[in-house]
Amino acid sequence: MTGYIKKLLIGTSVAASMSAIATAPAFAVNLTRPTNIQFTTNGVANTSANQPNINTWTYAPGSAVYDSTGIGGVPRHVLNDYSNTGNINKAIAALTDNDSATNVELFTSGEAVTDHVGFTANLDDKTIKIESVTKADWANGTLATGWLTGFRDAYSGVMSSIPTTGGSSLLNNFNSNFSSLVTYLSTNGFNSAGDPNIGDVTYNQETGNLKVDLVGHLNVTGNYVDTRKTIVVNNKTVANPNYLGFSPNFSRNSTGNQLLDLMVYSLAKAAFLQNKPFQISEIAKVTFNNEVDYAFSFAAIDSGAIAGDRNKATDNTSHTGIYSWNKTYTIASVPEPSGLVGLMAVGSLVVLRRKARKTVTF
Repeated sequence: MTGYIKKLLIGTSVAASMSAIATAPAFAVNLTRPTNIQFTTNGVANTSANQPNINTWTYAPGSAVYDSTGIGGVPRHVLNDYSNTGNINKAIAALTDNDSATNVELFTSGEAVTDHVGFTANLDDKTIKIESVTKADWANGTLATGWLTGFRDAYSGVMSSIPTTGGSSLLNNFNSNFSSLVTYLSTNGFNSAGDPNIGDVTYNQETGNLKVDLVGHLNVTGNYVDTRKTIVVNNKTVANPNYLGFSPNFSRNSTGNQLLDLMVYSLAKAAFLQNKPFQISEIAKVTFNNEVDYAFSFAAIDSGAIAGDRNKATDNTSHTGIYSWNKTYTIASVPEPSGLVGLMAVGSLVVLRRKARKTVTF
């Protein structure tokens, strides 16, 4: 009986261990954030003496400042530390503070992006490069096709409900002109979209998911449609004669293509009349694992913040939206930590059984 009891105790002990392994909680997911950040211009490293063409928006030290003149009058934390042109240290702090609202704009001097301004960084044992987007990036048609397809997928429902002359719909008009729009963007680019504001970058080593947060407008309607019912003229408030016309900011945000601009304006106007946000991010060039992608999105969440240097008369949405771009990269398959422990337990079971056979007597 002694041998039998030993076998029973061994089996019970191992079974309990295996049960504990099976029911143990999963290990916490550790998101890797950028380290060893180096700013570059067209691939050449910048220094404090050779400053990059960037600007950074953060919160000034001290008590928090809030502004309620933004969307819906909701108080927002003001990004009131923004005179940081070329400041590498401020930029690194914004990219590593675990706050997607604080951000770095790549290529900050104007909308006509002529240089690849960005940074390289380590994500654990991997390297990432994020840059502004130039006209050359549009040339082969890949970015143009991807961006236009994403735009159509995001707004096809609204586009199909907007009639055009001839009894068609804006969606049909978009589809019939798709090839010509690709050609236009491939030839001319989209300048106003190429100077992205980067808020946060994370990499999930367990899933291979890379996430880049772009900071922009929670609602870009005001970039295309004049939504002000009244304006101030000679210190008097009067009805706005341009209400629902083209926005004063339109030329700055124009694609440069008359047909596409009219489509964007029509969508923005329809969204406004339906009390819905119209959302379009800027675009960043991302090189990760030697793969080149372009990060953009047509869906945003509220940042809880607002830019301190915006024009309050015409802009109540700057830096109020976070647009997240995600891509999952293939990673090498490795056993889960709990699986390794399980294999060790099975091995221990075999050893214990062998020892038991040697010592058991009846």
